Amino acid sequence: MMKGRLLIFEGGEGSGKSYMAKMAVEKLNVQGIKTLWTREPGGSVFAEKIRKLILSDHAMHADAETMFGLFWAARRDHIVHKIKPALEEGTHVLCERFDSSTWAYQIRGQQQGQLRHLFLKMRKHYLAQIHPSAYILLNVDPKIGLQRVKKRTERKQTHFDKRNLEFHQRVNDGLIEFVTHISDHIYIIIDANRPRRVVATAVMDTLHRLLSLD
Repeated sequence: MMKGRLLIFEGGEGSGKSYMAKMAVEKLNVQGIKTLWTREPGGSVFAEKIRKLILSDHAMHADAETMFGLFWAARRDHIVHKIKPALEEGTHVLCERFDSSTWAYQIRGQQQGQLRHLFLKMRKHYLAQIHPSAYILLNVDPKIGLQRVKKRTERKQTHFDKRNLEFHQRVNDGLIEFVTHISDHIYIIIDANRPRRVVATAVMDTLHRLLSLD
């Protein structure tokens, strides 16, 4: 039985999930709650190599099934070498993106409904020993999210950022569909259209409830 809890931070582009996840890990560790930040795709040494390939400009021309396979390969390495060991030693893991993003981006965003059955089989196989305690969805209007992305200066935009509004609307619908109907785990949807400080308070309140820290 895992001693730590796996909490997934989800959201479309510009939702603020990176900031919120890292902020939460910092605050929880200050409170003496051993917590680890990680991300997908990536998180482990080999998975980070796959991440570079996934986010490269070359990947813009890869079909959804190719991308689907790469994401699951990266996820497997991430689980084996980072997530599972941390949970076993009692560390809580806050992970940016997970299988929910594969559903939202490859199946809904890229409109590849034929992958639904395969997704469920892959999820059952790869997540057999890893059970997220909850999915925290930072729900942002795609128009607002993309406006935020355009203002970023700290990192280069990826080919996902550059896709049209219709794509991001499908992704947003896919994220909501996943947490409410596909996953059988606890989910919390937080309105991420609000100011950062308001969202941060909601995130920490949520984590305190989930981890029973009050």
